[in-house]
Amino acid sequence: MTIDTESPAPTAVAVPGTATAVDGYVPGPPSLRSMGPSVVGGAVVPLAVYFLVRSHVHGVAVALVIAGAFPAAWVGFEWIRRRTIDPIGAIVLFGFVVGLIASVALGGNAFVLKVRDSAFTGLFGLACLVSLAFHRPAMFYVGRALSAGDDPDRRRAFNELWESPAAPRVFRIITAAWGVGLIGEAGLRTVLAVVLSTGIFLAVSPVLGGVVIGGLFAFTVGYTRRARRRSEELIAAGI
Repeated sequence: MTIDTESPAPTAVAVPGTATAVDGYVPGPPSLRSMGPSVVGGAVVPLAVYFLVRSHVHGVAVALVIAGAFPAAWVGFEWIRRRTIDPIGAIVLFGFVVGLIASVALGGNAFVLKVRDSAFTGLFGLACLVSLAFHRPAMFYVGRALSAGDDPDRRRAFNELWESPAAPRVFRIITAAWGVGLIGEAGLRTVLAVVLSTGIFLAVSPVLGGVVIGGLFAFTVGYTRRARRRSEELIAAGI
């Protein structure tokens, strides 16, 4: 990042009970606007391409390769532009790679292809739960990547969140919610893969994923805002 030595330094403003705001940036859950480019470039476009080409190519593996090129290009573009890994694009790319390996290794087994996404969401959910044993849980780093990007001042402000008394508990609850939610989604998707026909499953599966992930994101935003208000109220009351 180029630094203009003649420009004034960023103004830091204390936010009661939370962390330092820099140039109007208040660390917290990412907004939908800030996530827009990552969601579109890293997730929506490749998933749309996959569903569009799947019925026009020979085999699911070919469709995965074609669609997987888009999140790979997006991750590469973001790395060249910002020297940081786009988390949404990386997650989608990893899912495509897992699906491709399963498709090739198991010769297109219908059940495995139906539940390949469950393997990824289940593993990510498990990683969230395992990270609770570490100093900072997984969703702290995911939140920082989505909210602060590669801006050093914003990342520093986001890191200061951890020094707030309530922050470790808040991030651990959010991480636990994502871990349990994603593992539950993976389990339910696997059950549906067994009891539903392929056509019905392919129609229901994206809806299930959207509801679970959308619900977890809504919980994250709502819970974080409530925790912030509660912290500000306690500080205002001198507690």
